[in-house]
Amino acid sequence: MPSAVGDGFTLVELLVVIAIVAILAALLLPTMTKARDRAHGVVCVSNVRQLMLGWLLYEDATGRLAPTASGPWSGDPTNPGWTAGTMGWSFTSPEWVWMRTNTEIMMSPGSGKIGPYVRSPGVYRCPGDRSGIKKGTATAPYRVRSYSMNLSIGSWPSSPPNAPTYFGKMADFRHIAPANVWVLIEEHPGTINDGRFEVMWPANVGSELWTDYPARRHGRTGSVSFADGHVEARKWVDGLTIPEASELDRTWSHPVPGSRDFRWLHDQTRSYGDRP
Repeated sequence: MPSAVGDGFTLVELLVVIAIVAILAALLLPTMTKARDRAHGVVCVSNVRQLMLGWLLYEDATGRLAPTASGPWSGDPTNPGWTAGTMGWSFTSPEWVWMRTNTEIMMSPGSGKIGPYVRSPGVYRCPGDRSGIKKGTATAPYRVRSYSMNLSIGSWPSSPPNAPTYFGKMADFRHIAPANVWVLIEEHPGTINDGRFEVMWPANVGSELWTDYPARRHGRTGSVSFADGHVEARKWVDGLTIPEASELDRTWSHPVPGSRDFRWLHDQTRSYGDRP
């Protein structure tokens, strides 16, 4: 006589039900994961849109574009960036302040920072970003920023005639529309550190290389904004654009010859300004 479980199920029947539930869960998990990633992507685009609003308000108030950050000096009020602080993967002693991008320094007021024009520090981080700064064996807190700025934005033109010219104010967009130059990008957690994202320029076809990687948290998609204020969810299509490693090797260049993703971002960077 079969063993009974409770009043209505035998042990065999209960095991069959459990197995069916497990199979259904396995079938639904990919769909649920994709739905979660899409939801995170929607919030991420909204975050970048709010940051761009702060960026545009800063330009309206000062007549200048908020400068991109520059290494550890992005937390220096005398040499500011659009946001302050630099992020790493681990702490070493002593714990340098520029290796701690926290809410306080990220939102601090000062020339060049858009923090005073952005109401919530939460918009600096994508909800799908689970990267954290590790300190010994302690649980790593989430890092507070997922986005970086185009290195060509917010800098003043170099004086030599052959030097690159950058976009320091909206009037610098003379021969190219602001809608064709990107400003903020969702950066890969393996390369994000200071507040800037560098695209090597100029790069001939076949000599493309990443120094920073775009993020692809939302089904190979990441947020990118443009100088006219609009934001796109960009689908990255090349395998070399989406490394699986949680931390990339610490080299300064990653060759990706022929990468369509790199060429697209390269052509939207315009680090030689608006020269025809």
